[in-house]
Amino acid sequence: MKLHLPLSSIALAAMAFVAVPAQAAIAPLNGCSFADVSGAGVTVTDCSGYYVGNLNNNSDFSDVKALLQGPPGEFPGVTLGTSIFNQINISSGASLSFGSMFPLSGDTVIGIHWGGGSGGGNTAFYRLMLDGTFTGTFNVVDTNPARGFGGISNAALYATSVSAVPEPETYALMLAGLGVLGFVARRRKPQA
Repeated sequence: MKLHLPLSSIALAAMAFVAVPAQAAIAPLNGCSFADVSGAGVTVTDCSGYYVGNLNNNSDFSDVKALLQGPPGEFPGVTLGTSIFNQINISSGASLSFGSMFPLSGDTVIGIHWGGGSGGGNTAFYRLMLDGTFTGTFNVVDTNPARGFGGISNAALYATSVSAVPEPETYALMLAGLGVLGFVARRRKPQA
């Protein structure tokens, strides 16, 4: 008995085999815990991980973006840019801050990587809601929660809904412009 498959069926099967989703490059180990990240003004609304490896770098950004924003998307409604905003290394301790150069507020996404010695490290991603009492510092579980050993290694800022705060120079320029407008208006002669 001969089996005849149309060429289109063979082509579709080959394309399905080759078309691997971008997030397939990220190997999940198991789920993460909302208790990994805390702090004043911090509410963890979602988390995704722990994934094998250090994914807090721009070379893995497209895979992370596909994983988090979808489809199907671990964090529905999140919009990531074209790269990581900031990545910091943490040598020890369970406290981290992205510093005053990166003010955070509202809907925020961070990634945290813990080392794991010879067994490798893990990265997890957290979607946070930061309120007006947020101090800029996060408390993070110091020991790799996926393995029970290995310390915190680095963190990356993927998104935040902070509104742009004008620089002092912008305020000075705006005030100077208003002053010029006032001077011109004052010198104008009323028309009869």
